[in-house]
Amino acid sequence: MVWYNKRVIGSMWMEDVGLDEQKIREGNMPLAWASMLVLLVTTTIFIALVVNNIGGELEEGLAVGAVIGFGIAATNKIPHYSFAKQPWRLAIMNAINTGLAITLSGAIIGAFNA
Repeated sequence: MVWYNKRVIGSMWMEDVGLDEQKIREGNMPLAWASMLVLLVTTTIFIALVVNNIGGELEEGLAVGAVIGFGIAATNKIPHYSFAKQPWRLAIMNAINTGLAITLSGAIIGAFNA
């Protein structure tokens, strides 16, 4: 959520996807927020299953999160943008967002296992 704030990279993101603040407000924001929440909880559960299965603490959680986040999830996003003829900058922004979010989730889950 912070990632797409106008003060971070939100202006570049809106430019790349062809949206402005008015168009965003016209969308179904409750559905967008609800789906994001459901998917976030689902992702967190699966990361927790992996981290807990290896008995990981902070360091292991960070490593698992980075492997899943950057090694799997982020790298799998980029081809979708390429085939859809979307800007590379958009692909990189979204891939980094995914990688960071999953890496941080793994670290937080690991920290709670300590």
